[in-house]
Amino acid sequence: MNLQNLLGAETEVYVQQRKEWVEILVDWETRNQYAIQDAQGKELGTVVEKSGGIFATLRRGFLRSHRPLEIAVFDRDRAQVLSLSRPFFFLFSSLSVSGPRGERVGHVLRRFGVLYKRYDLFDALGHRFAQIAGPRWRLWTFPVEGANGITATISKKWSGLAREVFTDADTFRIDFGPGGWGEEQRAVILAAAISIDFDFFENNQGNDGLLRS
Repeated sequence: MNLQNLLGAETEVYVQQRKEWVEILVDWETRNQYAIQDAQGKELGTVVEKSGGIFATLRRGFLRSHRPLEIAVFDRDRAQVLSLSRPFFFLFSSLSVSGPRGERVGHVLRRFGVLYKRYDLFDALGHRFAQIAGPRWRLWTFPVEGANGITATISKKWSGLAREVFTDADTFRIDFGPGGWGEEQRAVILAAAISIDFDFFENNQGNDGLLRS
């Protein structure tokens, strides 16, 4: 698996959600799409939730952020480099990350937390290589602490008043810090940003949004 065309050696990337007008107008969940960009706004890749037909559309509308997910990640050459999969859940999400041929890359598991929004990040062998503990008083910031002392930060960015009021489109910044993350670890951190968006920001239009537990 080669993720060089997706994340390369970028120290920070932006994951920007693209909203469809039918969802903006009627608050009905259509499939999610994201652009992955570098700090200068150059597109590095795309993330697309697989549609699955009419039943999947109804499922997105009614189950919303708790729905099962199948997501494809493409690099700048439109080659698929990652697959993300998540089953339906009641309380805590679990997102699996695989390569283009189904090889295991890692997974992202949400944990119970009272004062913090917690996730564990695992590699292909099931070893936890990092954890996220986002303080509830810092709603838009999710620090990533590596097992070997390296750090990264996932944060939701302000999109401007009009965009925040009229849509629930989200933009996340991933700062990989001074270095030390492996290629597959960076891919799992990218998947964690997408999982955080679905878990905490998916339904923030017209309801409690950021304050959801």
